[in-house]
Order: sequence, then structure tokens, then C-alpha cells
Amino acid sequence: MNDVITETHIPVLLTEAIDALHVSPGAWYIDATFGRGGHTRSLLEKGAHVLALDVDQTAIEFGQQFFAEEIQQGKLLLIRENFAQLETLVQKLQDEQKIGEVSGILFDFGTSSNQLKDAQRGFSFSDNGELDMRMDDRLGVKAKDLLALLSEKQLTRIFTELGGEHEAWRIARAIVVKRQVKAIQTVAELVELIEKTKRERRGHLHPATKVFQALRIAVNDELQSIELALPQAEKILQKGGRIVTISFHEGEDRIVKHMLKKWEETRLGEIMTKKALLATEEEVTKNNRARSAKLRVFRKN
Repeated sequence: MNDVITETHIPVLLTEAIDALHVSPGAWYIDATFGRGGHTRSLLEKGAHVLALDVDQTAIEFGQQFFAEEIQQGKLLLIRENFAQLETLVQKLQDEQKIGEVSGILFDFGTSSNQLKDAQRGFSFSDNGELDMRMDDRLGVKAKDLLALLSEKQLTRIFTELGGEHEAWRIARAIVVKRQVKAIQTVAELVELIEKTKRERRGHLHPATKVFQALRIAVNDELQSIELALPQAEKILQKGGRIVTISFHEGEDRIVKHMLKKWEETRLGEIMTKKALLATEEEVTKNNRARSAKLRVFRKN
């Protein structure tokens, strides 16, 4: 069993997200991305009952330790599951009378700072470790496997579409050339290759930032999971209930915007945020990750 990380993680747009759900005491809400439980804690403090999901076993262990009382009282159900399986799971729990009607669902698509700082997971380019990047260690493919198996064209597409990397082709080509001599296995090896390959630095971002983001999204099939989960969320939500999403990546936000617009056009409900809510300058100053966050809200008819 992994050591439980006790470091505090403060979610981005926490107040705005909880306010948008219009929490009713005693009603059931889903925190589809438990992480370190920041949203779940706020929901519980408002008297809600919470079904919380996460694929990361470390997050589950954290929740079992720090929310033991709420779990014991039946106010919190904490389950290791991908939110792409949301409908099947909720139907099962409702059939077993473990949860009631769902009044609201929250998706925070960001990666927790604890995951990013865990050197053994390979998410962070500031610490050396195996290029793993799996949120769910039950998955078979690691980031190093993608670097070893994908073609130059496939790597270029991933770095471009999922990372917005302007020198995607150059980096992909360097990876293919490098692996003919020795497979890239570690964070340090990939960072060194990127730093040597890139011709320009943009802003204050580390040169490896966009490639690492792209690999993480690809390994965990994050965009596909969002596409699968959102229609299920709308289906299981009771009338008048709300879906709140927080996106950190253009691809994530594009999927959400398209889905919400489709729902509104087919009169399934109303988009409550005509423009995405953004973090305040004060929050961005405290947490730079908040700069790219976009919050959207949908209310079901």
C-alpha cells in the first residue's frame, strides 16, 4: 500500500463551484474527481451527502483516512472508479438503496498538486523517476511505452493536439532517433532531450511542460473519459439538478462547451454560465494553476 500523502491541496475555484451547485442539506451530490477531497469536504460542510469517485488508489487511501467519520456515518461513499462508468455505478448504488436521487455533479478535470509532486509517478519534470503518468495503476500503458511504440507522426499529433506544443514535430523526431539507440525510460532523460531539442522558450513555462501534459492526457485517455461521462451525468441527474465542470485544458473545455450547447439546443436544460467563470487575480496570485481554469454550469430541466 502506498504511503498516504497528507499535504493539503486547495482546489481551484472552490467557492464558485460549490455555490454553483446550490447545495440542499441531505441531498446527494457526486464529486466525480475526489483528489484530495477539497470539494467533498465543502459539500459535507453544507450538509450534503456525497458519492466521491477517483481512479487513483492514493487518493482513495487519503479519503479513507481523513474522512473516516463521514464514511462511517454514511454521509460519504468513496469509490475507486473512473467517472466514465458513472451511470452504471449510480444505478447499482440506487438499486441497492445506498444513495438517493442525484442533485448535482461536479467534475474538476485538473490534476492535484500531490500527484504532480509525486516523483514516483513521473508526472513532474522537476523530479526524476520512471515515466509512468498513470492516474490509475491498473492501466497497462505507461508514458514510456507511448514514447517507445508510437510513430513520429503519432507523437507529433499527441504533442500538438493535447499539449499545444509548437515544436511537436522536432521533439517527436528527436524521440524516434533517440530510441533507436536507447529507450527513454525516465523523466530526466525526456527532459534533457526536450531541452536540447527546443529552439525557443515561451514565457515562464518549463520547456517540457506541454509535452508532459500531452503524455499525461494520452496515457489516461482523459478526453475520451470526459466525452463518455458527460452524457451519463445528464442522464442520472434529477430535474433541476446542476452539472458543474472545471477545465484546465482547451481540449477539455471544448468538449464541455459542445456538450452543454447540444443539451440546451435540445431543451434538456439551460447553460447558467454564458461565459466561463474564471479565477480572480487574487486566486491566481496564490495558485498559478488557477490561471487556465474555466468553470461552466448547466441546470437540467
